[in-house]
Amino acid sequence: MAISMHTRAAEKESQARNALFDAISFRNSFTQVVMQFIQHHLDTIPDAYWTAHFGSPKPSTEQIIDKLELDDHYALNADDLTDDEILFHENHLDFVLPADVSIYALCVSFENGKMYSISIAN
Repeated sequence: MAISMHTRAAEKESQARNALFDAISFRNSFTQVVMQFIQHHLDTIPDAYWTAHFGSPKPSTEQIIDKLELDDHYALNADDLTDDEILFHENHLDFVLPADVSIYALCVSFENGKMYSISIAN
């Protein structure tokens, strides 16, 4: 039985989110990138935003990762995308803060089914 595209996407999103949690829970090569993303936003976004969306003016890193949203702005009609564009979007998942408060995203990239990079994208 074939795994549906939706199921594969949900599994990849789960793997990507786990990679973000791993970066803040265990020191690894991606910890600095994730922490830089979080600290930048804590320093530049008013407390009212954090309180409204996270229930605290200074949420924990875990709370922030938990509430990041998968940015699906690229979810265009597949008929409009080339095979290479579809493959790129399936393997580069951008996570953003709620309510379009920032131009930056945490991008989790996959290669051959394995997570290989976390970067800040805009």
